[in-house]
Amino acid sequence: MTTTKKKGVEKKSGNNIEDIVEISSLVRDEESKGDQYTDSCIEKDDSEKKKQEPSLSKKELSKKLEKTEREKQEISDRLLRTMAEFDNYKKRVVREKEDFIKYGTEKFACELLAVVDNFERALEQAKSAEEIQPVVEGIEMILKQFVDVLEKFHVTSFDSVGEPFDPKKHEAMAQQEHNEHEENTVISEFQKGYYLRDRLLRPARVIVSKNPPKNDGEGSESGEEKENKD
Repeated sequence: MTTTKKKGVEKKSGNNIEDIVEISSLVRDEESKGDQYTDSCIEKDDSEKKKQEPSLSKKELSKKLEKTEREKQEISDRLLRTMAEFDNYKKRVVREKEDFIKYGTEKFACELLAVVDNFERALEQAKSAEEIQPVVEGIEMILKQFVDVLEKFHVTSFDSVGEPFDPKKHEAMAQQEHNEHEENTVISEFQKGYYLRDRLLRPARVIVSKNPPKNDGEGSESGEEKENKD
């Protein structure tokens, strides 16, 4: 009796599973039909919109074409004007550069003319001067004026005596033995060096020290004593 009940339960549960599977299949079919219906509706709406859009006539297309041609011509004209302006700009820059190269020292030359004028006056006075001292003082003043003009245009001298020899800004003319300075020290200056701003304009021509040769003092004294004894 118990066995029959179990079989009945198993049979009943098997029917339930088959029903669930069938219901799921029906739901999927309905969803698929719904998607197809939605897609067809969308396509129908699109086709109706296209039909409702008015087609352009030949006259309207001609007007649009003329408008496009005018815009194209305007852009072309602007491009040509820009190219012409740029070409004029390049010519102007070249001309200004050439003028700068030719006349870039105009202001410097004007400043030097004042120095030349003072030199000429000093020379005229020196010819008739009875004493030399006023002439020397006048030349010293003119030299100071000339140095001031150079400094105004950023041309400055630099000191070299007592400084270590630097091949970047010194030009060695000779070497001299010297006991008071270390080796390779500038002890004299033939010609001053100058900078133009931070660039070396002219190196200084200098004399550089070197150590004197080492002598054996004891050996020389013993030699002298030996000669005296003889």
